[in-house]
Amino acid sequence: MSLAASQRQDQRRRLVLSWNRSGSTTSATAPEARGLADYSPAALPEHQPAVATILPTGLGGLALAAVGLLSTVTAAVGVGVWEAVTGQTVFGHADTRFAETLIAVRRCLDLHSLLSLGGWLGQVCLVVAAAAAIVVRLMRRHRRDDYRGRYRAWGWLAGLFTITACAGQVPLGAVLAAVVSDATGCTLGPAGIGWWVLTAGLLYAAVGFWAVLPLHERACTGVWLSLSYLAWAAAATCSWIGRGREVHLIVGNACWIVGTALAAIAMLAAARTVIREVRGLPARKAARPEAKASPAGPAAVAQRKPAAVATDEDADDAQPRRDDSEDRDPQTGQTLFADSSAGTGADDEAGQCRHLSKAERKRLKKLTRMSRAA
Repeated sequence: MSLAASQRQDQRRRLVLSWNRSGSTTSATAPEARGLADYSPAALPEHQPAVATILPTGLGGLALAAVGLLSTVTAAVGVGVWEAVTGQTVFGHADTRFAETLIAVRRCLDLHSLLSLGGWLGQVCLVVAAAAAIVVRLMRRHRRDDYRGRYRAWGWLAGLFTITACAGQVPLGAVLAAVVSDATGCTLGPAGIGWWVLTAGLLYAAVGFWAVLPLHERACTGVWLSLSYLAWAAAATCSWIGRGREVHLIVGNACWIVGTALAAIAMLAAARTVIREVRGLPARKAARPEAKASPAGPAAVAQRKPAAVATDEDADDAQPRRDDSEDRDPQTGQTLFADSSAGTGADDEAGQCRHLSKAERKRLKKLTRMSRAA
C-alpha cells in the first residue's frame, strides 16, 4: 500500500512539473498569509460539465439560493412541526366543499415518515449537494500543487450524500445496526442504531475536514456544513431518545430535512469558493490596495528624469571620452579651457584661467571632440 501511494505521489509531482514548464509566467501579486492555489486552465468552469456554468458565483446569487432553499423547506416542514408541538390542526376536517382537498394536502405535509413533500425536498437537496461536490472535485483535480490528491475528498463527500439520500427511503441504518450488533454481540443504542450514528458521524467529520480545510476561503463552507451536521445530530438524538413517540419522530424528521438543505447550501458555497480560486479573484482583491499606492516624496521626484536631459546625456556618453587631466593645471589642479572661437580679441583673458560652470565645461568638451573628429 505504501509503495502504491508513493508511486501516485511521484506521478503527481511529475505532472506538476510538466504543468509548471508549460504554464505561462504570472505577474507578481501582493504577499498573503496563505498562498492562493495554482490551477491549470483546464480547471475553469467552462471546461467542466454544463452544471458548473449555472452554479452561483456571486455573493448575491449564493444568498438568493440559500434563502430559496431554506424558505421552501421551512414551508414544507412548518405545518407538521406546528401541529406536533402545539397540538392544533392546521387543516381541520370541517364539512366544507374542499374538505377532501385539505385532507390530501395535510397528508402531503405529514412528517410521520419521509414519504412526504418534505422528504422529497430532502432528497432533491442531497442530489444537488452531491452534484455540486462532484463539480468541485472535477475542478480541484486540476490544482497544480495537489501532490497527495486531496481533491478525492469531494468525491467521498458526494458518495456520502448519495448514501444519505438512499437512507431516507431505504432502511440502511437498521441493516447496518443489525449486522454490526450480530457481529460484535454488542447492541449500541435502541435496536443498535448507535452503530449507524457513530459510523456516519465519523465519516462525515473526517471527510468534511479533509475537503474543507484546503480551501482558500473556507469559512462560509465550514459554517454551513457544520450547521448541517448539527441538524442531523439533532435528528439522531430525537431517534435515540424518542423511542417511537410522535413528537420526537416528527421533530427528528424535520431536523433531517433541514440538514439536507443546509448541506446543499454548503456545497454551493464550496463551488463558489473553488470557482473564485480558479479565476484568481481572491488574489485580485488582495492586490487592489497596492495598485492604488504610488511613490511620493523626494525619492519619486529624483527618479523622474526629463526626456531631453536624458537624451543629451546619452548622446554625450556615446562620444569617445578622453582624460580630463589634459585640461587641468598641473600646479593648481583647476580645469583650463582655451576658447578658440574668441580669436585674438580676448586679450584680457589670454594666459589666465577662468572658472567655468558645469554646463559650459560640458559644452566646450563637446565642441572640442567635434573639432577633433572633423
